[in-house]
Amino acid sequence: MICFLALIVFGILGIFSASHRKLAQEAFDCVFRKMTLRKCHTGLDLRLKSSITGKFMENHPRSAQIIYHRFEFLSWTFTLLLLLSMVWSGYSGYNYYVYGNCNGPSVDDQQGLCLFDPTGAHSQITKADQALSCSAEDIEEQISGTEPTIKGVDLSLFPTYNPKEVKDQLVYVGCYTCPNTRKVNAVINELATKNKDTLKLVFVHLPLHKEDELISLIENCLYQENPNEFWQFHNALMQAPVDEVKNKEKVLNVLKGSKTEEAQKIMTCTESEEIKSLFGKQLYEIQKMNLEGTPTIFVNDQVFIGPKQLRVYERQLSTNIDWFGYGLVGLVALIILIMVYYAIFKRD
Repeated sequence: MICFLALIVFGILGIFSASHRKLAQEAFDCVFRKMTLRKCHTGLDLRLKSSITGKFMENHPRSAQIIYHRFEFLSWTFTLLLLLSMVWSGYSGYNYYVYGNCNGPSVDDQQGLCLFDPTGAHSQITKADQALSCSAEDIEEQISGTEPTIKGVDLSLFPTYNPKEVKDQLVYVGCYTCPNTRKVNAVINELATKNKDTLKLVFVHLPLHKEDELISLIENCLYQENPNEFWQFHNALMQAPVDEVKNKEKVLNVLKGSKTEEAQKIMTCTESEEIKSLFGKQLYEIQKMNLEGTPTIFVNDQVFIGPKQLRVYERQLSTNIDWFGYGLVGLVALIILIMVYYAIFKRD
């Protein structure tokens, strides 16, 4: 097993030093032969054993004696540690590719430390402790031990894009003044455009501040009047500066520029009891979602918090072809076939 360790070490050193490349080649030959049930011909393992023992002999003869007699055990120990670290690194890399974090699919996993995302940029959310007229303590009690969910939530109350044939569903919970929601909006738009014929998209506006409630009322009126203009208004707000989104007059200017000539009609609509009642029902349904913050994205049965990469959402769609998984399985199968071939037909 010392040859396997030598392969890793000399393989890295060989990038910078020509003298170590030959040792890396010997180590590879030795490892490959042992993996295919053949004897190692280079004698590298014996040379390494003598070299390491000799280093300790001069100043630590007792340690050298222990290393010499327990060399195989020590080799196996360090090899297993290396293999475990490699497996764990591979598992973390797979999770990052699939879920956008190193740990796994759950919300708690997504908030954990990840080497591939050291700043946590893809898991950051704007806390919902000011939303729905709840205190921070109420929100903590609400989300304790329970992940966000859309089970039992009446999604028909929220603005929805319905494709020709529904194969997948994405529920997008966000707010217009939240930086992480604004960051992921373009990704969601790209995903929806690519899958416009099969992806049902539901947008849930989470009003984190009292002044944000006006936007929800405008959205409800605009969606009832013209769904297409609702989505134009939605994207215009996401692209507008945050300070303008917080300003009522600026929001009205965005409304007037969303290709509707009935902005005044929309504002009158926001005062109606029907729209206010609808908004109250929406808040009730949002409370049932057990949200921790925004953005929260539900793709079919998987929930994501924070702005993930496009590929993460795509992999949850039923229409997605898992080329990465197929390629990985094919590579493993090829390696096994090569090993079997050399083990059976190349016994020299």
